[in-house]
Amino acid sequence: MYEIVTLMLPILLLIGLGLFAVKSRMINPGHIEGIASFVLNFALPAVLLSALAKQDISKSFNLGYVLAYGTGSLVAFFGVLAVLRFWLKRPMDRASMGAFGASMSNSGFIAFPVTSIVFGEIALLAIPLSMLIENVLIMPLTFMLIEWANSGKDSALSVLRQTASRLVRMPLLLAIACGLTMALLELSFPAPIVKSLDMLAAASAPAALFVVGGVIATLRPTDLQIDIVPVVLGKMLLHPVAVFAAFLVIPGVPAQLAAVGVVISAVSMVTIYPILSRRVGMEGSAAASLVIATALCLITLPFVLAMVAS
Repeated sequence: MYEIVTLMLPILLLIGLGLFAVKSRMINPGHIEGIASFVLNFALPAVLLSALAKQDISKSFNLGYVLAYGTGSLVAFFGVLAVLRFWLKRPMDRASMGAFGASMSNSGFIAFPVTSIVFGEIALLAIPLSMLIENVLIMPLTFMLIEWANSGKDSALSVLRQTASRLVRMPLLLAIACGLTMALLELSFPAPIVKSLDMLAAASAPAALFVVGGVIATLRPTDLQIDIVPVVLGKMLLHPVAVFAAFLVIPGVPAQLAAVGVVISAVSMVTIYPILSRRVGMEGSAAASLVIATALCLITLPFVLAMVAS
């Protein structure tokens, strides 16, 4: 429990710093938007490009793990999407972004430190595979649904063309495609480029958390909607349960590797969730969801660890 608190505390402190900066008027909300654009278009693509390009897919790939974690993540995604779209009657783009929040874990900044402490080196195998599912399946699926929802009532071919045109211009997806290509072809960047990417990547997490705090400072009563409930419950309950069930059904996954996968799915959503949610105008509720889920994670994660590590 002490280790988990010490890992989560810096996250909450950086969020609090962004909150204080805006509330004290040291910076204004326009500055927060600028930092968010930097994270979304430069720092985060650098993280994805660097992480994927360094993967040795031939050695680390476990098909059973990918199928199980991917299946559980899709169950969480479409379960929350259905609740938001058909029960709460939210627009498709907002429902898709809510589903994104319920199926994308904070793999790098919470799951990896926790699992490496508890499980050791096997975490180094599970984390990249989970991030592969998140970045190659869940994230592109989310953006495809958002673009499709915003394409109007044109013909299917026209919608497909417009969606593809928008997607290929997104830095995040370009970084994913480039990183995967380099990993598959076993290519690497020259040392100066690697250094530049690492410097950009290092700025991603603190800047993203600072932005979350700034967004929380500008929350309005209308941001605290019922939408938060299915997103938080989907992330903290449905996602780990679905991943756990998938590991029980799909063979070929070592027990410890499956245990790490369950823990990864049980942490709160990815830090950049509120930043990505700006595309559909729901950054306020997304920031509230992130803070609530992160606080809940302090309570639920020790129980999940006790269950899977026993």
